[in-house]
Amino acid sequence: MLYLQLKARATIHPGEQLLLRHIADALDAQGEKVMDLPVECTKKEGVWRLPAMAAVKAVVGVCPEVQVLGPAECFVHILPENKRNRTRALRTVFAFLILTVGSALAITWFHADVNMMDAQQSLYRLLTGHQAENAWLITAPYSVGVFFGVSLFYALLGRRRTVAPLEIKLEEYRQSAEQASGLTP
Repeated sequence: MLYLQLKARATIHPGEQLLLRHIADALDAQGEKVMDLPVECTKKEGVWRLPAMAAVKAVVGVCPEVQVLGPAECFVHILPENKRNRTRALRTVFAFLILTVGSALAITWFHADVNMMDAQQSLYRLLTGHQAENAWLITAPYSVGVFFGVSLFYALLGRRRTVAPLEIKLEEYRQSAEQASGLTP
């Protein structure tokens, strides 16, 4: 008996033949000889929903006993032809600037709303016993701490031992986009 475990998604380029190894993993001694079998799929670019029966159809001639594990369908992403996008770097820099300025304004407005300057001056007075107009000895470490806290939350710094919340949200978005736009060949 041949056990096939479908993958959640596969990516191929236009004109490339979709093989069983792109959409599934095999668990058996016969697995290596069936992995290069072609699977029927459209050649048009886009996201295509490929049911498990397509993998079974490709294998049944070589191995009549097939057990499918995992998801009931695989989403095949057929990428558009690689056209050089000259504005990609400019759009990336522009998006980064918008996000940076937006987050800086959000933090600034939050601090003004909760009167963070008075809170930091009170903390400075509590620690030193002196009144200060500008409590930069408290403000500077606080700002660095906010930077490191955000960076660690999104797993931008340090080793990646855990999955970041941003990665979880991106995976959820990718799955819902595939579900919504997946076409059946």
